[in-house]
Amino acid sequence: MWPTESDLEPLDAIIDRMNPISGFPYPMKSAINQGFPRGVGDPWIGAYTKNGYWFKLSWGGEDEWKEVANEMWYRNEFLVDTNTFDLYQKAMSSSGEVERNENLKLLVAKNIRGEVLGLVLLSKNENAKFSTIGPIFVQEDFRHVGIGTILMKEIMQNEGDIGFNSISYLLPTTERFKLEAKSMRTFGRIRVKNPSGFASLKEDKPGVTIVFGTELTGEQWEKVVEFGESCTNEKRNWNAFIEERERNSLLVAAFEEGSDDCVGISVLREILNEDGRIPDLMVAPLYAKSTSIAEVLLQKTLKKYYLPYSVKNYDAVNPEDDYDFDVDYLAIYRRSINFFIFSSCESVMFPLLKKLSGSDGKMEKDRLTFQTCSNFQLPAVNHDLIFCLSDPNIYLS
Repeated sequence: MWPTESDLEPLDAIIDRMNPISGFPYPMKSAINQGFPRGVGDPWIGAYTKNGYWFKLSWGGEDEWKEVANEMWYRNEFLVDTNTFDLYQKAMSSSGEVERNENLKLLVAKNIRGEVLGLVLLSKNENAKFSTIGPIFVQEDFRHVGIGTILMKEIMQNEGDIGFNSISYLLPTTERFKLEAKSMRTFGRIRVKNPSGFASLKEDKPGVTIVFGTELTGEQWEKVVEFGESCTNEKRNWNAFIEERERNSLLVAAFEEGSDDCVGISVLREILNEDGRIPDLMVAPLYAKSTSIAEVLLQKTLKKYYLPYSVKNYDAVNPEDDYDFDVDYLAIYRRSINFFIFSSCESVMFPLLKKLSGSDGKMEKDRLTFQTCSNFQLPAVNHDLIFCLSDPNIYLS
């Protein structure tokens, strides 16, 4: 006889026991290389992990990044692809030069065959006095054997003030690196899947002009930098996110008519992958002086994916022309859009995302959260202007 519902354990209790559990590392066992030394050696010359596998540290670059970028996206759901490293190099350089950019460091651990076992990224804004530790990734077969800890310790050598957006299951380990969790700096990742409410978003706001990054004048760029700094207390190279085919990014700015002051910034990125899946979209950041401006910016940012793929301009086209025999798989109503939102800003941003989601879409919040940690006093940010954060791999807000 089948058990009744009252005989079964509550579903919430089962979910609470599922890995990963917030505040605890993901439990797993790594293979052991029998007969080899364990936990000895100099990692810059050659060392053995706790399970007897040899590795060596070295400074890497775009080639090493491309080797594991798809694995980072597939295994850990990092919103990165093979083009991301080049974009980060440009974002961290005020001149836009990617060659010899010392503001972006990639430390990698390799095995004796030269294959990447793990990596950690460190970025430094030329206009800021601190560094940011970005994604730290170790191949699945080599986790929990000490490689991640060694990568963190070595990347922090000779660095002063450091910030790190720690995912919740890594948070208990940050204390050993003298990084403290900061108040009001917890955020989560929100996904809007197959949104059907795009058409309901406001297209314009009286007194506000929307300008795409490719059309901004020199004076307008200065206004964009000023507004971005008023949100985060950091000067950033927003030129890196101008729409370019190879970088798959788009910048949109809002300006107040009359004063010509910048009142909003939005950046959209398309995360490509090598598995043949529909690429993810990420809005990072979305800064605005009001909810209505944020809504208009979001509409303009996503509009290019609302039209059938064959349409090359922004003229209104009914999505019903997207026929079953000629499906546009890149249309916004078949995509997943990712946002990173401060916990304190959810009450303001969630209604807007639910409006975007519509009746047929779905809005999901990850069980895992992020906590910004640092060994110094973080620059104050204006939470009222930050509807969603920038890329947490290179920025703290």
